[in-house]
Amino acid sequence: MPLTARTRSLAISIIAVLAIAIVGAAIAAANDDPDTPVTTGPIPGDPPPAAGPTVVEPRPGMADVYARPFDTAKVGNDDMTVTIDFVSGVEPCTVLDRVDVRYGTDAVTITLYEGHDPNAGDVACIEIGVYKRVIVQLDEPLAGRPIVDGAA
Repeated sequence: MPLTARTRSLAISIIAVLAIAIVGAAIAAANDDPDTPVTTGPIPGDPPPAAGPTVVEPRPGMADVYARPFDTAKVGNDDMTVTIDFVSGVEPCTVLDRVDVRYGTDAVTITLYEGHDPNAGDVACIEIGVYKRVIVQLDEPLAGRPIVDGAA
C-alpha cells in the first residue's frame, strides 16, 4: 500500500522526535556521573561571549579585593568617558569594588578592583565567565594620552 505525502511526513517527524529523545537521554545519563569534569571560566585570549555585556557599578566594601585586568577600553567622543569591558565571575562571588584612575603626563592608568560580597553568607561560587562593562567618567580629558591597564 503506497504512503501518501502526509503519512510519509508524519513518519519522518516521529522518527526525528524519537532520535532527539534518545540522544537527549544519552546526554543526560552521561551528565549524571558526579566524576564528570565541569568546565571552568573563560580561557585567556578567547573572545568575549556574543551576548552584550552586563553594565556594572562599583560597590565599595567587598572582601579580599584584588586588581584585575580588563579586555578593552574605548574612549568616548567627549574624550572623558571610557567604556571598559572585561570578563569576570558571577555575583556575589566576584563583584567590582572600585575603579582607580591615575593621571600621568604620558598616560592615564585605570585599575579595576574586585572582590566578593562579605554579606552574601555561605554561597556556592560557580566558575563561569560573565561579560561585564563599567563606564568610567574621567576628571580630565585624555588629550591623546594612552590608557594603561593598571592590573596588567
